[in-house]
Amino acid sequence: MATVIDNDTQSIVVGNGTDRIAIHLKQSATDTVQNQSQSLLVTSILIEIGDIEIQIRRSTKSKNEYRKENILSTSTQSPAITFHNGDQQKEPITEEKPNANPEYWDYSVIHGPRMWGKIFPHIQCKKFQSPIRIYTDQCEFDSQLVQRPFTFKFDENCCQTIENTGRSFQVTGKGSSRITGGPVVDEYQFLQFHMHWGANDLEGAEHVIDGVRLPGELHIVTWNTSKYKTPKAAAASDQFDGLMVFGILVKVVPSDNQEFAKFIDLLSNVTYKSEKININQATIALKNILPNDTQAYYTYKGSLTTPMCYESVCWIVFRETVGLSKRQFDQLRQLKYVCKGDHSTNGNISQNFRPVMPLNGRTVYRSF
Repeated sequence: MATVIDNDTQSIVVGNGTDRIAIHLKQSATDTVQNQSQSLLVTSILIEIGDIEIQIRRSTKSKNEYRKENILSTSTQSPAITFHNGDQQKEPITEEKPNANPEYWDYSVIHGPRMWGKIFPHIQCKKFQSPIRIYTDQCEFDSQLVQRPFTFKFDENCCQTIENTGRSFQVTGKGSSRITGGPVVDEYQFLQFHMHWGANDLEGAEHVIDGVRLPGELHIVTWNTSKYKTPKAAAASDQFDGLMVFGILVKVVPSDNQEFAKFIDLLSNVTYKSEKININQATIALKNILPNDTQAYYTYKGSLTTPMCYESVCWIVFRETVGLSKRQFDQLRQLKYVCKGDHSTNGNISQNFRPVMPLNGRTVYRSF
């Protein structure tokens, strides 16, 4: 059992991998200075058993609001229950209102992954979405992947800026780069890298390998310069050769990762959404972020894991993991999804990963 405390919020997690129960608690708003006894309210309970997920969360309505509504009304909002089986979700029983922006999305209950299909209806028609669960013994070995090793060529200007997007950090640049080999025949160029993490050290990665979900996953996004004129055209093509995304799974280790520290230590300069800074030339060497063994990997045809969830990605998920210290993971969780000056919430980006999607008959290949 793990207990995680974040300001006035406490999480209790029992179990690990895909079989776990997470109970999220928050200090009661009725506590006052006169009332010294503090109480905790259960805000949500998430139960995961294999491919089945059940989420129960507390209603946000006051008692008075309930009294004003007809108890038999179908619009009454009771604690919402979401049943998730085989990654096919039933409608949550809720009447929460969406953000005024019809295309706004994030990782919350109202605008998060379970609701993206409502916000962007075209996503409901997609069948080859990412991330997925990968089981090594069910992957097909492809000898041609061994015969076409990856080659990475990055110059010093590939990483020029770091920005808080409100959903993660993002590192971009205009330096020349060239990636060839692997399951593709075209040439690809670096576009950006970002990362996904969870509220604790038991979740955060998007891909789940052999039943294990690690606490983080870094994505290096590249685009096909042989076939497309712009990155946007490559992404929107809905062709599986438009983008190639390299997924690097991240675990917790005792010591800081010195290569990752070169950009993680800069995050305090972009704490708030839309903050952006320039990076000195050669501060971040992309090649040093990659795992030592870049020739052992899983690959499959999938999608972006964020809206618009285009199915234009050749995924490369490296078998070898990299490590960050607990301190470095905590630095990631200090990033905020609100703009500077917004004190309505602590606004920390504590969970920014998409749940796994159905495989739907796709084959996952491996190079090892």
